[in-house]
Amino acid sequence: MSANNSSISTLSSAIYNAVSEMVTGKLIRKSACAWEQARIRMVFDYIFTYTLLLIPIIAALIFLHDLPNLVITTAFAMIFVCCGILMSTGIPHPHIGILAALNTLLTPMACSFLNDMDISPIYAIPWLMACMLGYFAVSLRTSLSLMALLLLYLGIAAWMKLDQIRVNLPPTYSVKDRYLATPFLMLVYLVIILRVWGVYFRNIFRLEREQTLQKQQEFSSLINQNLIKQFLLVKGLSRSGKDDFLEGNTDLVDARFSEIEKQCDSAIHYLDGRQPD
Repeated sequence: MSANNSSISTLSSAIYNAVSEMVTGKLIRKSACAWEQARIRMVFDYIFTYTLLLIPIIAALIFLHDLPNLVITTAFAMIFVCCGILMSTGIPHPHIGILAALNTLLTPMACSFLNDMDISPIYAIPWLMACMLGYFAVSLRTSLSLMALLLLYLGIAAWMKLDQIRVNLPPTYSVKDRYLATPFLMLVYLVIILRVWGVYFRNIFRLEREQTLQKQQEFSSLINQNLIKQFLLVKGLSRSGKDDFLEGNTDLVDARFSEIEKQCDSAIHYLDGRQPD
């Protein structure tokens, strides 16, 4: 059983790495900044994980012969597939992030409108995810724009509900369907959130640690270079002082000792992490 689990895990990892290289390889190679590479991988994780988790939902809708939701969900997934294709051509990840965020915002918004402006968690959580994606993949301004669009829709929905304005459109699901689907959709959303932003923040912490280690190594290398220079100077001064002493030049010997003391102070300052005076 353990061997089977290991084989499945290895196969899954191989498939993920192959798809990741195919989709993000061109962007990763063009980006020298490790932070940008982490954001590229985050956008890929989002569209890959969301698309992957939509597949069993599409299969269930086919089994249930639920044509309206099948069309909507398939279109929703295909936009993510298009995001991946565009990403593989080298289009910058902020553009892909905006497209994926708009898909996550507008498609559930349309479904909410069709279902008597339902704003329950099965729609509210994707809207939150869209705003988060806009912030982490693009910028705070993008996230605020998505939030403004969402608040506009919620304001329109509240106005229509309070004024009892009816929309005569056939709903895509019944109340019973909503309560049956909510637990499964919540599980899907939680998996996406944990996978995408959990891995993203883990990569950020790893980058922070690597940068700290690199700075420590650079500092140690600089200290070693400066100390070697100081010791070579002290060695040369001590030899010169020995020659001056043998020749009886006591004034020069005192000057050599003063310079040696100065170089030793400089070495101590380098070890303390301070610049020498």
